[in-house]
Amino acid sequence: MAGIKRCTHCILSENFPSIEFDEDGVCNFCRDKLLFSTEKRKVEEAREEIIRMFDNARGRSEYDAIVCYSGGKDSTLTLKLTVEKYNLRVLAFTLENHFTSPGALENIKKVVANLGVDHIVFTPSKKFMVNLYRASSIYDIYNKRTLTRISSNCNSCISLINNTALKYALEKKIPFIISGFTLGQIPVNAIYYQNIYSFLKDSRKPVIEKLKKYAGPEAANYMEINGNLLNRVKSYPYNVNILCLENFTEEEIVRSILPLGWAPPKDVDGCSSNCRLNVFNNYVHEKKLGYNPYELELSHLIRNNLLTREEALEKINDQPQEQIRLIMSELEICDNDIS
Repeated sequence: MAGIKRCTHCILSENFPSIEFDEDGVCNFCRDKLLFSTEKRKVEEAREEIIRMFDNARGRSEYDAIVCYSGGKDSTLTLKLTVEKYNLRVLAFTLENHFTSPGALENIKKVVANLGVDHIVFTPSKKFMVNLYRASSIYDIYNKRTLTRISSNCNSCISLINNTALKYALEKKIPFIISGFTLGQIPVNAIYYQNIYSFLKDSRKPVIEKLKKYAGPEAANYMEINGNLLNRVKSYPYNVNILCLENFTEEEIVRSILPLGWAPPKDVDGCSSNCRLNVFNNYVHEKKLGYNPYELELSHLIRNNLLTREEALEKINDQPQEQIRLIMSELEICDNDIS
């Protein structure tokens, strides 16, 4: 996206929704001091409540938490913190989407072994996953406001991960589902929340209907929860994003997880450390909406002095074109399908 106008402080571009620039080229998001102070206060409030909830629940179930573990750097640090800082008994859960980097799969094996945690892997049908990614790439499954933080394919994949993790948590009566999201990826009011499926089901119904239409009726099996399981539920688990409570630079994250056997994969783009599909997802997002889905996340890191503007630009410009074409071939998608 050469030549596009960006904020001179962060990297939000002129196509980002509701953006405005002042005479110095600084965007309204960077100028919003109230946003910064409110976020800081809410993070501290969340920290106190999360620690209290962990203390009250620790040791009462077979597992204290299920950790969604992709093998990427953020989820690896999340798993490490859950075990070592918060002293929770963990069930690590990986969804193998058929596009995970072989290097990330190797990282997963080494990390769970070195941390000594139990681990389960769920591998959905490749046919369904291809259909899911094709549908999410070609059709307008999600509203544009949702896509300010995430690409359509990532949204579909994370929805599948979250629903599967919730199934495991309900079956095993696990009180917490822990993920590796950071502020910028999620709003501050999503640092922790109770995962009440009846509410989620109603709010997600339009999306599920579109997925059933375009990806196949089996989407219901992957994206919904059986009523027999729900009838046995006495208490829903909390989703918790503990990385939102931390302030690590990328260098500090990598330095922390290297002793666990983690190594950067070689076949991913600059914004991913586990998924070969990500560079294609970003390509589709930019083509349809005119901006990179990582702009908001990376700009948040810049404002919090955890990343330089130059480093952020390097990340979003690291888009291996041969990887995009390879993924398009695997999904049987051409440029004319994306508009």
